[in-house]
Amino acid sequence: MTLLPQKLAWYSRRTLEQIGLPGVVGLGLLAFCAIFYLGAIVPTGHEMASLKSAAAAKVPLSQQPDQLSPDRQLTEFYGIFPKLQDKSDALDKLHEAAVAQGVTFAQGEYHLLRNGADKLARYEIVLPIKSDYLHLRIFLSQALADMPYLSLDSVEFQRQKISDTVLDAQVKMTLFLAEE
Repeated sequence: MTLLPQKLAWYSRRTLEQIGLPGVVGLGLLAFCAIFYLGAIVPTGHEMASLKSAAAAKVPLSQQPDQLSPDRQLTEFYGIFPKLQDKSDALDKLHEAAVAQGVTFAQGEYHLLRNGADKLARYEIVLPIKSDYLHLRIFLSQALADMPYLSLDSVEFQRQKISDTVLDAQVKMTLFLAEE
């Protein structure tokens, strides 16, 4: 009975001598990968599958996109956009986001562009803004998050001196509004 552990130890030493240091490192990496896969990847996959099924269960079948007709999907898409007559509410939201971040802007330029065939009108907004970079960036992020029907077209920055912390920026945005 004591011969078996001695034989096993002898075979282990002999195998280690044959494969050398690179082989031992390779076996260690292989063991690490197997443990990582079983400990992290597999449970995460199971968790993701359960979250997907829970999310699908919360949405009624009548509201799932693949169950809706294309006309219904298009109607729901246009329902996301505020109506043309409600543009002042959307502009108030934009102004509130600016005030919340301490961003000031002078008189902006506003142009309503309509195309008879389109169901969406574009309200182009050009705002000259004075602010530091951080607050300007937070303002833009907040405005775009709060209003998914707003797009950021361009931002131009300018500083008078390199030591200035306040930027002169010109922000161009487009507010999409539903025509009725």
